[in-house]
Amino acid sequence: MKSRTIKCLFVALCVCVFEAQAADKLKMELQPDGMFINNVNVAVLQKIYEDFGYTDFVAKDHTIPSIFLESMPIDFNNIKNKNFRNRLFITIMAPLALKVNEEIILERVHIIDLKKTFEEKGKLSSKEEKEVEDLAVKYDVFTRMKGKERYDILFKNLLLKVDQIAPALLIAVAAAESNWGTADEVKQGNALYKLKDWFTDKGIKPKGEDDDSYRIREYPDLLSAIRDYALKLNSDVNFQHMWVARAQLRNHNQTLKGRTTVNGMVLGSPLENYAGLLNYILTFYDLVNIDETRLRNISFSED
Repeated sequence: MKSRTIKCLFVALCVCVFEAQAADKLKMELQPDGMFINNVNVAVLQKIYEDFGYTDFVAKDHTIPSIFLESMPIDFNNIKNKNFRNRLFITIMAPLALKVNEEIILERVHIIDLKKTFEEKGKLSSKEEKEVEDLAVKYDVFTRMKGKERYDILFKNLLLKVDQIAPALLIAVAAAESNWGTADEVKQGNALYKLKDWFTDKGIKPKGEDDDSYRIREYPDLLSAIRDYALKLNSDVNFQHMWVARAQLRNHNQTLKGRTTVNGMVLGSPLENYAGLLNYILTFYDLVNIDETRLRNISFSED
């Protein structure tokens, strides 16, 4: 589709959806990396998806348009058909999970560039050193070594940790932890994964529990929640088996898929048979298709 046609389509779409949902303060914002939407209802969201050719997360051309919801549709929990609701949840999550992976890969490429610079020059600039040290803190990489040995260790461990996560896995975990996006914590603070912060009064107070020592972490949008969980998977030592399996796949030029890494999630939740539950979700909804999909840019520039 030509960019001029897409631009005209978007203008017509805006008129349509604002007329359909004027009272709900619908927000649609075009940014260089895609369309960001908030305060949308299910009917209007379906119209938007349809107009951009996104009718199913199982795409024949293995692409999904860059349409990102900031929060779940305002009437999402009113959906009666369970199968429709679950598939819509996956449809919403798919581009978000793919975007998080794009960001991780860009960060990994930057680490590779820094490593190459260090190997070629034998040193880094003060700015580059700070970037490496900040990444080490972010991904919980630590060593007491100094000089060349220090950076050899930091780069080795960063490249093990900073790598893509199967989008299907991110979606399956979100489905399991948030009851397919219907949990109160999702509506209150986009808490898809119910990550906990201890000994604080900031966040969402858990309902029905006597334990007042923690709060559920809240986020400004769904994308931030997925980013934070992806960081947990790439930094928490409990998931080191997943890092190793992922590295082996990369060494053999194989595609990372949710089913390949699901067994590394045994310690990911107190839920019983957690890996089995995730594997069921991955299999029943054919989420492997999303692992083989990429984002499709939405361009609004003139020809």
